[in-house]
Amino acid sequence: MLIASGLLLGSLALSGRLVQTVLADTPARDAAFLQLSQLLTGRPQLDATIAHRFYSALGVSNGQLDSQIQEIAGEAQTNSLTSAEELLAALDANKPELAKTARTIIAAWYSGVVGEGPQALVITYADALMFDLTKDATMPPSYCQAAPLYWSAKPPLA
Repeated sequence: MLIASGLLLGSLALSGRLVQTVLADTPARDAAFLQLSQLLTGRPQLDATIAHRFYSALGVSNGQLDSQIQEIAGEAQTNSLTSAEELLAALDANKPELAKTARTIIAAWYSGVVGEGPQALVITYADALMFDLTKDATMPPSYCQAAPLYWSAKPPLA
């Protein structure tokens, strides 16, 4: 087992993935991603652990993610943009490649998934933002709150 672990670490180091993973996991980069995510989703409170997982997964498929996060945040700060709508409109007009990255970040938070097709990686299911609107009434599909057919009864009035 020790030899297998050593071989795995050696092959990762040779491919550069170990270096990329170590550098990608810095708290400052996680914080910058979380702050940009809060702006893009309009949510002041996002889970830092989930943010880290999104950041790591997005970084694997986008080698320019760190610089793009800085550019998008800089665009928002320079132009005093305080909503996702304003920021996306500005990016669409001036920097469409950054608008695509911003939309990828938004899609990840709302769907809980990074990537598409066979390469898609599920980061979260129950905590995907698409379920926030109904959290007070029902759980995400496939999660049972009570006995079978619980949803067929009339809800309480208050």
